[in-house]
Amino acid sequence: MTDVEWRWLRSWSEDEITARLARASTLPLNFEVAEEEMTLENGWSQVESQAVLAHERPGPPSGDDAFAQLKHAILDLGFSDPRVVHGYFDAATPLQGRPVLLELKSVGLHYLCPVRVGAIRSGDEGERTVFGFRFDTLWGHIEAGREWFLLSKDHRSGELRFHIKASWREGHFPNWWSRLGFALMGRRYQRAWHHLAHARLRELLRTGLLERHGKAGGPPLPEPHLADLKIALKPVQFYSQRGMGQRLSGVEREVERVRRDRLLLPVGFGVLAGMRALSAPALLSHLLSREPVEAPEGRAHALASRRTSRVLGVLAIGELAADKTSWIPSRISPPALVARALSGALTGAAVAAPHRRPSAGRALLGAAAAVASSFAFYKLRQLATRRLGLPNVVAGLVEDAAALVLGTRLLAAMH
Repeated sequence: MTDVEWRWLRSWSEDEITARLARASTLPLNFEVAEEEMTLENGWSQVESQAVLAHERPGPPSGDDAFAQLKHAILDLGFSDPRVVHGYFDAATPLQGRPVLLELKSVGLHYLCPVRVGAIRSGDEGERTVFGFRFDTLWGHIEAGREWFLLSKDHRSGELRFHIKASWREGHFPNWWSRLGFALMGRRYQRAWHHLAHARLRELLRTGLLERHGKAGGPPLPEPHLADLKIALKPVQFYSQRGMGQRLSGVEREVERVRRDRLLLPVGFGVLAGMRALSAPALLSHLLSREPVEAPEGRAHALASRRTSRVLGVLAIGELAADKTSWIPSRISPPALVARALSGALTGAAVAAPHRRPSAGRALLGAAAAVASSFAFYKLRQLATRRLGLPNVVAGLVEDAAALVLGTRLLAAMH
C-alpha cells in the first residue's frame, strides 16, 4: 500500500479495511521533518480552525459532564462528517501509535489514506484541561504532515473549545487528474470539513446524538449533566495559508509561463502577419511606443518610436482597405509571401527579446508561422468565397475580426 488506493462510486468492505489496517501499522511516515520545522517559511501550509462549542459549569471536568461526552466523540472521530472523511480504526488498539484509515470522498471518488496517532495530550495545563491527539500521515496519503485535534475546558469560565491545527504539503496522488482535482476542489472541501467538524460537536451537545465512526461495540457515551450547559453560537474561526514552498512553486510556474509565452508570442505574431502583413508590426509598435522599456535592443528598437507606430498604424489601415479590392495580389505570391515572412520574423524576434538583441531562432519561428498562416488563410478565404459563396468583402471582414481577436489576445499575453 505504497500508493494511494482509490475507487469510483464504492467503498471498501469490512474485511478489506481490516487487512489494510494491519498493513498500515507497518507503513513509514511520508515525511521526515520535526514538528517545529513545519513552518510557512519551510514550505508547510498551515490550516487551523477553532470554535467555542459551549459553556458548562466552571471547574475541572468531572467525568460525567459535557467535556467527557465530547472527549468520547473525538476519540471516535465523531467530529468528522462521513460525507467528506470517514475514519476506520480498531478501538481495542492503544491510542498512541494507533493506525487509522481515512476515506476521503469527493465527487464519487474515494481515496483510502493511512495515518497514525503520533502524539497525545491529556491533562491539566494551567487553568484548563486539554485532551487531544495528533495524526501523522503515512506513505500512501495524498497529503503529508501532522494534524492536531484538541478539546479544552477553561476551569474559570467553563468554556469548551475545539481546536484543529494542521501543517501539510501535498503527498502522493494515484494519477494526474487526482492532483488536478485536489488543486481545484481541495480547499473548498477542506474549509467545509472544518466548519462541519465544529457544527457536529455542537449538535452532539444539543441533542446527545452523533453518528459514530469507529467499529460497533465501543463503549457507550456517558450521560452528561447538562443542566448548566449553554451551546455557543459564535462562528468558527478558520485560517488557511499556503506555505512558502507552494508560493515558490507558483513562482516557478510563473517562470515557466513566461518561458512558454516567449515561444508562443513569436508564433502568434507570425500568424497575425500571415493574416495581415502590416497589422503585426503595427500592433507591436503601438505597444512598445507606450512601454519603450520593453523594446529590444539594436535596430528593432525603432519599433518603440511613436512616429514609427503612427506610420505603421496608417499603413495597416490601408492594408485592411486594400484587402477587400480585386487588384491586390495574392498573399501567396512570392513578393507578398516574402513580405509576410519578413513581418513575422521582425515581430517574432522583437517580441521575444525585451531588453536585449533579437534572436535568429525567434525570427525563424515567426517567419515560419507567417508563411504557414498565409497559406492557411488563403485556403480559408477561397473556401469562403468559392464554395460558400460569400462576397470577398464579407470574407475579408470576417478575417479582419479574427485578426482583431488574435491581436487582442497577444496584447493581453504581453501584459
